Amino acid sequence: MNDVAQKLGGALVGGEVNVGTVERWASMFGGGYLAGAGIKKGGAGGALMGLVGAILLHRGATGHCNVYTALGVDTSSTGARPADGAMPATGAAAGVRLEASITVNRMAEELYAYWRDFTNAPSYMDRIISVRALDDRRSLWTAEGPRGAAIEWMSDLTEDVPNRRIAWHSLPGSDLPNRGSVEFTPGRLGETTVRHTLEFDPPGGMVGEAIARVMQGMTKEMVQADLRRFKTLMEAGTTVGAGAPAGSSA
Repeated sequence: MNDVAQKLGGALVGGEVNVGTVERWASMFGGGYLAGAGIKKGGAGGALMGLVGAILLHRGATGHCNVYTALGVDTSSTGARPADGAMPATGAAAGVRLEASITVNRMAEELYAYWRDFTNAPSYMDRIISVRALDDRRSLWTAEGPRGAAIEWMSDLTEDVPNRRIAWHSLPGSDLPNRGSVEFTPGRLGETTVRHTLEFDPPGGMVGEAIARVMQGMTKEMVQADLRRFKTLMEAGTTVGAGAPAGSSA
């Protein structure tokens, strides 16, 4: 344990900001998960997970990465860039694609109409605080981020097939770059299969792939949980822990 403490102390040394905004959010998100998992696991393995989690949390909170400093890398501006005289970083993480589906005992037309009004999203999406419609295509989303901080992004509708499919993507400058879609496939006896797909671009750099793997496992469960709340909301008219009852707007 003393070795772990020494490593932690050596890693948590402050410095100038050299980590981009999206990468900082991802570091805090992944770090919080690993820290909590390490505490539950216990033992040497848990201590190691806790160490990695603490380093990522510190990286996100301070915006400083010692590895980046050693390599002369700075991603704090838009896109990764090498410091003067340094070689550019390679091996940026690939995008993460998440997909979940559920069968709802309601007609596709009803489900589409409720989802298409994006201001309803806080009633079934757990971390969404509010959605403000700006026009027929664009909406401003606010979500709860690490440590209660607010994350905002502008979403633009890219496809709208009434009663069948909705697709969107975030606009440049968003805190959380993402794109996604939802499809409504009618079944028998008034049932509808709802398939929700979400894609986001994790940070590049030296730890991007590791953070992406952690976030993928967590976020897939979040998407599935949102669909379960959506099902309960549409079938029973109410849900627990995700905002207002059916028929209301945020």
